[in-house]
Amino acid sequence: MISVWRRAARMEHVAAMAEASRDMLTPPKGPVTFVAVIEPTSPPPEGTVRDELAKWSRDVVPKMALAVFVAEGSGFRSALVRGVGTALSAVVPSKVPFKFVSNIGEALPLVTPFLPKAETAEGLRDAIAYLRDCMNGA
Repeated sequence: MISVWRRAARMEHVAAMAEASRDMLTPPKGPVTFVAVIEPTSPPPEGTVRDELAKWSRDVVPKMALAVFVAEGSGFRSALVRGVGTALSAVVPSKVPFKFVSNIGEALPLVTPFLPKAETAEGLRDAIAYLRDCMNGA
């Protein structure tokens, strides 16, 4: 599962992400991984959105094989996103691999072991690029 965050997260986005996650996990069809690309233009979530993300982290992420958050941007911004992520992941059992990285290149080796045999890291990189192109109206 791939999510690209470009602007402020809204409740309907988080609800759709949570529903899609649950749909992929029920019934179990194999390991589910989640990759969120948080672009530099996406501010940290606020209030009820942050609470809903914490609920998703607590209730849904533990059923996943891996959740990777790519915090793009400057060192300070990346550290801020990691801080929010660390706070959210505090509610997640330690057995769940929650990872925070600074770019797609760092995420690929973490996710690749969970990809279907026919898929590659380059294919995942291409899928993320395609999603971004769609968001740009290409």
